Amino acid sequence: MKKNTAASLVLCCATATFVCAQTNRPPADLGTVLVEGTPISKYRAETVSTATLTAANPEELPQTVDVLTEDFIEEMNPTDLHDMLRYQPGIYTGGKTMLDRTSGQYTIRGMSGSEAMLDGTLGLAGAMGIFMDPSAFERIEIVKGPVGSTLGGVTSTLGPYGAGGSVNLMLKQPRPEQSFMEASTRATVGEDVQRYRVGFDVNEPVVEEKLTVRLPGSFEYGKPYWMPDSYRWRESFLIAPSLLWNVRDDLRIGLSLTFQYTGQPGYQGIPVYKGKPLAPYDWASDIATSDMRDTYIGHTAQSYVECDADKVWTLRTGAGVAQADVEFEHLGSSAFANADGVPYSKTYRKKPYDHSEGDMIYRRYNIYERAVARYETGPLEHETVFQGDFSRKGSNGRSYFESVAYKDAVHHWVKNNHQDTQVDKYGALAQDYLSWWKFRLLGGARVDRHESNLGNTGDSFSPRGGVSFLPTDWLVFFGNVSQTESPNFGYLKGPNDELTSSWEATQYETGFRVSPVETLWLTTSFYKIEQNGTPTLIPDSTYYETEGESESQGVELSLSGNISGNWSVYTAYAYNEYEDKAASRTFDRYPPHSVTASTSYRLTRGPFDDVVLGFGYRYRHKYYTTLRGSYIGEDYYIDDSHVFDCSADVPLSKFGGTKNVILSLAVKNIFDERYIESNRHYYQCFPGDSRTFELALQAKF
Repeated sequence: MKKNTAASLVLCCATATFVCAQTNRPPADLGTVLVEGTPISKYRAETVSTATLTAANPEELPQTVDVLTEDFIEEMNPTDLHDMLRYQPGIYTGGKTMLDRTSGQYTIRGMSGSEAMLDGTLGLAGAMGIFMDPSAFERIEIVKGPVGSTLGGVTSTLGPYGAGGSVNLMLKQPRPEQSFMEASTRATVGEDVQRYRVGFDVNEPVVEEKLTVRLPGSFEYGKPYWMPDSYRWRESFLIAPSLLWNVRDDLRIGLSLTFQYTGQPGYQGIPVYKGKPLAPYDWASDIATSDMRDTYIGHTAQSYVECDADKVWTLRTGAGVAQADVEFEHLGSSAFANADGVPYSKTYRKKPYDHSEGDMIYRRYNIYERAVARYETGPLEHETVFQGDFSRKGSNGRSYFESVAYKDAVHHWVKNNHQDTQVDKYGALAQDYLSWWKFRLLGGARVDRHESNLGNTGDSFSPRGGVSFLPTDWLVFFGNVSQTESPNFGYLKGPNDELTSSWEATQYETGFRVSPVETLWLTTSFYKIEQNGTPTLIPDSTYYETEGESESQGVELSLSGNISGNWSVYTAYAYNEYEDKAASRTFDRYPPHSVTASTSYRLTRGPFDDVVLGFGYRYRHKYYTTLRGSYIGEDYYIDDSHVFDCSADVPLSKFGGTKNVILSLAVKNIFDERYIESNRHYYQCFPGDSRTFELALQAKF
């Protein structure tokens, strides 16, 4: 929701004062933005927390952290987290499918990222990273580069994930200083597309200055453009209550819950050849039958107790659990469905379909004890963090995948379809973030002990260090080196013999930030990530060896904040170069260039005074599709795409109504671009939505 003017200004000042007090630094002059009338969208976050586990100014950090704010999330009107992250350049996924081994994980800077995390502590279970409704989030923090120094190497039974960064989902939290109720309704229509959404968000101090509760939620019902009219529509429901109890001035207790149900038609995309759908498929093809659906039930619970032991130490104990229960059945084209003259076709055209089915439960548990000390040693100001934690990741159920000759092929469950995996991780970290004169220095390391249910163990050590130099209050230079390692559990090197070696990733990054206008920041970063020791398939077998080696390097730019009191902007650009060193091949595995631009401007004169206009643009450069991550040929690619959006927010007071209600009009994909939004392999690609029109009413009281 757009922020209430006075409340937003008070909250912004209070947040800045809090951060400065906690770091013993003088308050920074962020400038005064006086808002009268319809509020423009806020695209810049004042603080981030998941990069250091304490509140920090993102402009001063030696680490790159991109933030998608609550206003940005709402404007994009995403169906789920997968749809939300496509608005961030440099982040990609293997498609919105349960068939992908890494459902819910994302590629960042050309390397696999860790699982999405709730509040930087609790990993999401299984495919939660696909289904999670973004209306539960206050913001999304994307920490760039290997993040093992805080999160640890990913205890994955699926591979080397965590080299590219981490997606951290910050749930909406109670605000003791506010009392509000927000409600919205939104309708989206287009060619064969319908979506209807109702959302609400209530924040109420139950006991003044002591107990505050918050209750956001949403319901959505809709029809994707590719689904036949006779099929059952998608339906989703979310509720995410939270509670904050200020027991005393020095003691706080928090609790956050989420519950979500989603039922949606099964969809496995289309094959693409030379940038176009491969006949007989077209942009809207869906070969799944009406009874093939994804049914998802997910819930999370997190709690913490935080106390100020004295003027230096703050202690925090927390625990969480996440569970996803998923049933699915998908039918899509297979690698064996190609036209004559395309590799694999002559041998395998007898099996043109991929059929998958599953009934799985995924669980995550975590518990941690954190101590934060804020103190001075001579001219140095410190924020020191110590943490010990335990996490468990498990899955149980059955799933099946096979290439078949007929759409109605029946599968008979066998013992090998059943799985029961578990990986435990015991970790400890130490970190110091210190300020001296015009310098900010960040250093730390984490050690982890990993244990799999197959009886294997592995140790890992993940350090990092970085420095920022602030010659003026509008210019920052920064650089960092970070490293992450983790065991390759889940890959077999022989019959019932699991790989226990570790993969390792190292990032070198430097850049600068400049503020041309108060509250507006431009960030430019240059990076290189080297990863080695990753599993590669031994030819003519189903076993692996750790010979994988790759390198990713590039440049990223972002501009976020307010150009003026009436004009807000978020623009980001990502350039990436990827090399498979083991195969001695450089190719555009992901779009080498990608851009996102969004702006919000409030008119201040004439008949449209107080109307807020919005504009958005997304671009992805041509890139090559793959088979299991390997290059196939120059004819297997995804074309360039340019997607334009526009919007207008009109207060009902223009029509004699209340100022508390805003009418929003939007057109998404104005020029009806046909494009591929994500892909699993070259033969299962997921097109983006065609042109749609949105009408919404948003109210805040």
